[in-house]
Amino acid sequence: MANFNPVTFEPHFRALVADTESDLELDEIDDALQQATPKSDGARACAYLAAEILSSADRPWSQAYALNTAVGASCMAGDTERARRYLKQLVDLTIETGTDLPALSAVENVRLLLPGNAKADHVPNILYEVVRLYRHLGKVEKAIENLIIAAYLFADFGAFQPAYGALVEAENLARDNQLLQEYADVVSTIYAICLLEGDHAYAEKMWPTLKQKYVELGRPVPAHLAANRATLLFQTGDYLAARKAFEELLADVKPGDGLEEGRTKILINLSACLRELGEHALSDVRMAEARRLLSTLENVDPEHQLEMELIAAKNAVVEGDLVEACSCLNRAAQSLNAGVGLVEKLHYRRGLRERYVPRVERLLASLATIGRAADVIPVVAATRANRVSDWLYFLEWAEMLAAMLSPEEKEELDGLVDHLARHGSPHLFGYLEKYDDPMSAIKMPDPWRDIAEYADKINARHGFRRPFQNATSESITRTIVKRLDEGYAILVNMVAADNKMLLLISDRYVFCDLPQAETRVFFEALLRHRLEPNQAKAVGLAVGAYQEALLRSLGPVLSELAVESCKGVIFIPDGSNLTPINLIMVGDPKIRARMAAGKFEVRTCIAPYPAKRQAAALSSCLGIIENDSRLLYDRADVKEFFKGVGATGTVLEDPTWNVFAEAMASTDALVLSHHGASIGLFRDAFFADMAGPYRNSAMDLMRLQGEAFRWPHRLAVLGTCHSGDLVNRNYQTRFRTHDLMGFPTVFLLNGRSEVLAASWAILDRFNLLFTTLFAPGLQKAHPSLAASIALAKLFELPKEELSDLVHSAFPADVLNTSAVLEQIDNLRRQPFCYGAYQTYTLL
Repeated sequence: MANFNPVTFEPHFRALVADTESDLELDEIDDALQQATPKSDGARACAYLAAEILSSADRPWSQAYALNTAVGASCMAGDTERARRYLKQLVDLTIETGTDLPALSAVENVRLLLPGNAKADHVPNILYEVVRLYRHLGKVEKAIENLIIAAYLFADFGAFQPAYGALVEAENLARDNQLLQEYADVVSTIYAICLLEGDHAYAEKMWPTLKQKYVELGRPVPAHLAANRATLLFQTGDYLAARKAFEELLADVKPGDGLEEGRTKILINLSACLRELGEHALSDVRMAEARRLLSTLENVDPEHQLEMELIAAKNAVVEGDLVEACSCLNRAAQSLNAGVGLVEKLHYRRGLRERYVPRVERLLASLATIGRAADVIPVVAATRANRVSDWLYFLEWAEMLAAMLSPEEKEELDGLVDHLARHGSPHLFGYLEKYDDPMSAIKMPDPWRDIAEYADKINARHGFRRPFQNATSESITRTIVKRLDEGYAILVNMVAADNKMLLLISDRYVFCDLPQAETRVFFEALLRHRLEPNQAKAVGLAVGAYQEALLRSLGPVLSELAVESCKGVIFIPDGSNLTPINLIMVGDPKIRARMAAGKFEVRTCIAPYPAKRQAAALSSCLGIIENDSRLLYDRADVKEFFKGVGATGTVLEDPTWNVFAEAMASTDALVLSHHGASIGLFRDAFFADMAGPYRNSAMDLMRLQGEAFRWPHRLAVLGTCHSGDLVNRNYQTRFRTHDLMGFPTVFLLNGRSEVLAASWAILDRFNLLFTTLFAPGLQKAHPSLAASIALAKLFELPKEELSDLVHSAFPADVLNTSAVLEQIDNLRRQPFCYGAYQTYTLL
């Protein structure tokens, strides 16, 4: 049976298993399969069949060897979940029947074959089984070794809690079994992970203990640990000591001794030290040596390449070679993309980005003030990819896959996607993220593992790609270029990166500075206002001062946007979410005039995923109000919207979740007109409710996140105070990436919607006037353009036309007196009013 065919193999193999005298033939087939699986898909399929068939037969040794072969075949195919499943069966069988030899062979196959073939976030599930086997067999040293491997893997992707959990288990095993070398290895790993986490103080506190352990062992501190120590010295600013340490290491690690990868790391870090000490020529020599050595290696870790490019970019910035810095950053963006592509869990993808995005953006902000857009677009794409864009690409994968499945298969897929969404995708509750620990004996639900297993099965059955295969910075780059070609400008906020704003327009980029003092005052006032809504006057003054400062600072950007060829601006906020875009655009007279004429639209992009915008008229609308709100114009606002768009409308008062969700299943546009609270009042966005803490409403973010991505709506008008507030954190941590989460986000998850929301408190009189101008515009324009026209027109409207608008908008019992008109005339030009509104879209 040299040519394995699953169709003919299965009946033949079943017959052999049924024959009690067939042990020798089963062994021969297993040997043949082991030889054939590296080169034959058919042989791999037969190996899987053999394992499945023997699992229901009472032939433990034949089953164990078949499972061993199936584990190896799965590892070679990168079929991580299948490998885990077969290994678990084999470990269970070994614990029950003592089939030690094939089990040990299987874990050796895992060690040799899995690296480079598997999704890294699912490898700990396999390592759990490896550790379980070694502990059962009393091979404690091997168990510790694999716990350390798992800890490093967790830490690479920002999952520090499970990393330390694995190390605590390893430490206990080493201590209980009096294994001094293994104990030193564990403590060394804790030290290294502290550096990754940025806990320099604790790492420094550990160093004497570490040195003492090696004194007790009678051995020098190993090279990798000395390199970590030198890295700590560098990170804490002791450059002379770090240089000395790296140079001593370099002298000990000779070329050709098989430690080339470690040598390149030393050279790269030494280059950074020399740069900080002003020895630029020698720094360049060491970096060039590192590049040459790295180019000779195969299967280089993307993070290794990324570190080299970031240090090389900073070297170039310090030396004033901004062309070389730009080249390094583009290569760094490619490596960041490759590193993120190793995993599929959203919080792991974010965890890797968190370690590098701030560094990349600080270097990006150091480039020349003006340059070619093509030089920076890939860097922007890599740094602005986030969990929401990842999730939207995942949903696209599911939608495309569903189109080729049978009804039964589609139902299975829908159930898995729903489970993921309700578990917390794209924004996972911090508690669930913290305790997502595949190495723990106490298992929590892991819907990502279920998806991984399903994706493996679908790939084998239909040859369909992995869920995140399109979720790359290359895809985002293509979308950015397309928007620029369409005539839009893209404005990227970079407050955290040296207070910069980056404009991409046509084939150019332009950097501008943001006003630091006014930004800080505005942020503090806005924070107080969200916590204490009655502080509107203070935030109003801060908004006005902030606008004046922004208009001064962004003069070069605004002059670029005012040209006739620019169709509008797509604003990409950063994690601080501190720059209200319409405060700038409506505040500039030239741009405001173009907005009012319908020649310039303004929109805010939360996730860089291509928007599927639809121009068809809205046909069904749903309005939500509160029956005890005591708002004067809530019902009028909703009805004015229905009237303006010319669509059928239904008004619900304080609907239950089920009533609301049922209505949304057939709604084109949602309009809220009631009170709202900032999402920042909640410790975790996952638990936010627009009604505020300790209250419940249909605007429950947890349930919205689990359902809204399936609704057909094309517009959500969140006419409440603070509805556009976005946070960049969860219960566990504040993110260093641009993972903004809030009510606008969840209403964008269906991929076709646009969302109008307010960044702070809104006044119902202004909102009613705005709705009266905005809603009719939706019959001819996309929401972002209609909103831009309405905001600018409301500002520009001659006083006599304002009187007509008030007559049209307000209920008959509102007197159109000169005093009322004067108040409204003043109100419509207040930055506090028009600056709060943003139209949120995808890219």
